[in-house]
Amino acid sequence: MIRYSLELALHGLRRSPKSTVLAIVTVALGLAASMTTLALLHQLSADPLPGRSQNLYLAWVDTVQAKPDSYESLNDVTHPDFKRIKMADAQALVQEHRAVRQAALAGLDADVSTTEGEHVQKAQSLLGTTSELVPMFGVALRYGRNWSAAEDAARAPVAVIDVDLAQKLFGTGNVVGRSIRLDKTVFRVIGVSTPFAPQPHFFGLDRWAFSDSDLENVFVPYTAALDAGLIPGGSDGCDDKTKRSLFDVDPARCAWLAYWVELDTPQQVADYRTYLDHYAAQQPRLAELAKPAKAQLFGVSEWLAKQNVIPDNARMNVWLAMSFLLLCMANVAGLLTAKFLRRSGEIGIRRALGAPRRVVFMQYVLEATAVSALGGAVALPLTLLGLWIVRLQDQGFTDLARLDPLMFAGLFALSLLVGVLVGVVPAWRASTIEPGLQVKSV
Repeated sequence: MIRYSLELALHGLRRSPKSTVLAIVTVALGLAASMTTLALLHQLSADPLPGRSQNLYLAWVDTVQAKPDSYESLNDVTHPDFKRIKMADAQALVQEHRAVRQAALAGLDADVSTTEGEHVQKAQSLLGTTSELVPMFGVALRYGRNWSAAEDAARAPVAVIDVDLAQKLFGTGNVVGRSIRLDKTVFRVIGVSTPFAPQPHFFGLDRWAFSDSDLENVFVPYTAALDAGLIPGGSDGCDDKTKRSLFDVDPARCAWLAYWVELDTPQQVADYRTYLDHYAAQQPRLAELAKPAKAQLFGVSEWLAKQNVIPDNARMNVWLAMSFLLLCMANVAGLLTAKFLRRSGEIGIRRALGAPRRVVFMQYVLEATAVSALGGAVALPLTLLGLWIVRLQDQGFTDLARLDPLMFAGLFALSLLVGVLVGVVPAWRASTIEPGLQVKSV
């Protein structure tokens, strides 16, 4: 019976080609608009490190020795609040090692070249960090190794670079043992990684949140970076009487390091919160300044939400597109109702010959679903066109507009759902036609 109803539904599509094409195009436009915005929002809200991020936390303690609010602005420019800590606190927390893994980190910039000064890569993004970041964040090493805690302590000028940078500098991927120059200082390459570009860029929101092209392609011990004169360009505040500018900070007296920890169980999370609170409470200088002890621990998703990483206009566009889809569905429902009711005589004869109401209802729901499925097929290239247009807009996150397999499946499922929803009312109207009156009119 379903097969017969499907054959009738497909035959019905061919009987009124103009109204069928109009319905298909209307559905396609609504689906394409909604899927374009949903695909972008899906990429923006993706898990940056699947399988790992649920165990990662940003730890923060405020030990800046300044009176409350005295370090909130500089030349009328408000300091950002990225929950960074001072270097002394990072060193103390690393030394006590209360987490499964932990890493202090900061984004830096430097010109990168070979030791001969060839193949200079201008203003490359570096990550100054500690030894446990590579395994904690799951940075995949293709060649060589990561540096050790002992090399951290020795402030060793070693580096892990990604394979793309290795190709640009040396023309090959395996460059372990060779040396590179970061500005004027030579670092020895001990490892080569695959490109590491989680989206969103959760651990360095002070630099960027989304980018398909920007990524840190050099990892070095932050202490060695300081020795090389690579000074961080931003902080969340400095001690009183610290000489500052808008673009440079005092590494010893400013809060410029983000501190990430790995905690695997709820009990570890609770214990680490207690530890941070105790650490902050043990800072005697803060009491003299009448500053309350502050310590916080943020999960990745909580941190991204706090920083409003997903742009408001991306969410607004989804609501507008979904409203447009509803408008398209209402128009298609009207078209199908008019189309089905024009066959009242045929429906009456079928009913008089014994066709059950549910069979008539099923036929027209299937016809509406077929219209929507064809609309979904037309919507696919329209969605790809829409995403291409979005990528042309330089808004910092639009280059992530892609249709992945999950969203492709979502487009197919949404088209079927739309078909059922828009077909219910027209099919019900058609199935409730009184056969006697229609047969008499024929």
